[in-house]
Amino acid sequence: MKPKTPSNTQSGHPVGSKKPTVSAKSKATALLARREHSQTELRAKLLQRGYEVEEVEEAVQWAISHQFQSDDRFKLSLFRRRASTFGDRAISAELGQHGLGDIKSIETEEQSVDALVSEEDRAYDWIMRRKLSDLSAVFDEDSVINQSRLLTLKAKVFKGLSSRGFDFGNIDRAWRRIIAEFKSNA
Repeated sequence: MKPKTPSNTQSGHPVGSKKPTVSAKSKATALLARREHSQTELRAKLLQRGYEVEEVEEAVQWAISHQFQSDDRFKLSLFRRRASTFGDRAISAELGQHGLGDIKSIETEEQSVDALVSEEDRAYDWIMRRKLSDLSAVFDEDSVINQSRLLTLKAKVFKGLSSRGFDFGNIDRAWRRIIAEFKSNA
């Protein structure tokens, strides 16, 4: 484990560190070229790399004014990256960590985030991706539905999705849709 370097109290930079050779604007542009960043995150990353506070603030304002950085785009990007795995509560919590409100504040130019993909549909997709083989085994053609295995699987699904921030009602509706589909195909 590396020992921590003491900080210089005047500049806040580690002792012996050198000022970055690239401008803060260039570094901000490079960071934003890789993926969207919130203003808070961009400031933190630039400060962490040794830029002065004034230079960081100027770079962030410059990025905003040139539309390289947008908190609205960041919110939508974060939603799209997390939506297939996490529920609205978890995504809202992550947005809150960036100081950007919750999932209800995400708006695209055409529609609200609810119109993009509902949480129930995302829960349905997650169950189908993760538990399809288990469900198929429970609803095997040659046997009667094994209620014990079905209840165990249901518990795993509900625990897995609720721990990922999905709403109980949406999990239940997705589960019922899947069970109805399997019963109608049996």
